[in-house]
Amino acid sequence: MIGASDLSATPVALLIGFGVVVGLVGHLAGSRRTVVVGIAILFVATALLLVGGYLAYQDDAVDPRPCDAPGGC
Repeated sequence: MIGASDLSATPVALLIGFGVVVGLVGHLAGSRRTVVVGIAILFVATALLLVGGYLAYQDDAVDPRPCDAPGGC
């Protein structure tokens, strides 16, 4: 099983950037379908970001906040 610290946010960030570029190109070209595809890519990237965050802290019994932070320890 892959450790949560081994998960990288880079693929999700690239997917977000790709979705924005596709949406912008669709707006510039006047293609409604291309804009919809760009927005769909953004929704998928957002879902992957949430799933990655959940997996990163799912079985971690230690609170990642420092003890002197509000709500820490």
